[in-house]
Amino acid sequence: MGKQLKFTFWEEQEAPVVKKELEKTILFGIDPGKDGFITAWDGEQFTFYAMPTHKVETGNLLKGGKPETKTEFHISGLVDLVFQIRKDFPSGKNHIIVAIEEVGGRGGWSATNNFNFGHTAGLQRMVFEMLRAEIIMVRPQKWQSVVRQGYDLKKVKSSTGKTMVVDSKMMAEHIATTEYPQIDFRKTQRAKNNHDGKMDSFLICLYLIRTNK
Repeated sequence: MGKQLKFTFWEEQEAPVVKKELEKTILFGIDPGKDGFITAWDGEQFTFYAMPTHKVETGNLLKGGKPETKTEFHISGLVDLVFQIRKDFPSGKNHIIVAIEEVGGRGGWSATNNFNFGHTAGLQRMVFEMLRAEIIMVRPQKWQSVVRQGYDLKKVKSSTGKTMVVDSKMMAEHIATTEYPQIDFRKTQRAKNNHDGKMDSFLICLYLIRTNK
């Protein structure tokens, strides 16, 4: 009878003891869309990320023969955004929680515009799916009701002029600049006005701070 051969593919060893660093919770608020913004809070400071955009030609010509351009979401720039966020907040050391504003179709928009918005919002969510984040979809009414607590509602006349309605943009700017007057809510230093998307993403992040205790 022949000699039996014993094959060993690996030797069983005790797993090494690895000292794991304590995870830090990072909160993100996202105002989706090409003109949206991302705000991150690490427990000490806020970090802001503008959505990547670029200029594309429409195929039309302006007066003088210059090509007409429009601003579109830059999908390739999304890759750079993923790496930047991962560099700033390594997923292996941080527990990432993301609140994304949940919006539906918008009245007055064409089917194409609504589709493009949904497509862009989906890509933006994908960034945080790749970072293995805990994702929370939150309706505007929900996060607004939380961050507006303690503030008098800013109202303006409705389009018909018969009733008074809450001015969401005015409220967002009032709360954001009151809570953190030291933050520059402009998109760039050259801009004259505060950026709606930046303020909304900040307030969505503030909603997470107040509810994630």
